[in-house]
Amino acid sequence: MGWTLVAAVVVLAALLGGWAISKGRQPGPETTDEVDEELVADAEAIRAAAERAVVAADEARHRAEHAEQASSEAEQRYLAAQWEVRSEPGNHLVQRAALDAYRRGDLNVTQLNTIWEHAGTSGLDPRGVDQAREEYDRALAETAQVRQEAHVAEVAAEVLAEETRIVEHDVRQAREASKPGLDGLLDAD
Repeated sequence: MGWTLVAAVVVLAALLGGWAISKGRQPGPETTDEVDEELVADAEAIRAAAERAVVAADEARHRAEHAEQASSEAEQRYLAAQWEVRSEPGNHLVQRAALDAYRRGDLNVTQLNTIWEHAGTSGLDPRGVDQAREEYDRALAETAQVRQEAHVAEVAAEVLAEETRIVEHDVRQAREASKPGLDGLLDAD
């Protein structure tokens, strides 16, 4: 669902952007009322698309935050599973201190793994560690995908917001140019 929504927003942004650019290059209608009506309709359509893109970007950002939290939790479960398998009564205190230091940010993963390697292993089944690692790897992959979706949605929202500003500027210029007399001619520049 996430990629479909993001892809739809990007396609919509590209189509509306191209349409707005091509409309800007075409000669306008002869009467100023038609110019105003068409430009206002264009601005409203692009503004609505931009609002939908902002909502989609917000939703994607929330999904990314949730995925990052799930990834962090999976990492903690993986580390705890490693700790359980490797702990022995004599090394329990050292391993616990190392895990706590890692959680505080005082150790990196490499340093933590080195401590655990030197601490030895117990007779427990390491399959729980393997399952926790697979869960952690899946969570990391999902986090990367969701972050990419969020980035694409944010870019689409920015593009549509810029298109909205351009079309609204065109509407203001068309209205200024449609003023009768010298005021309209002088203000149009």
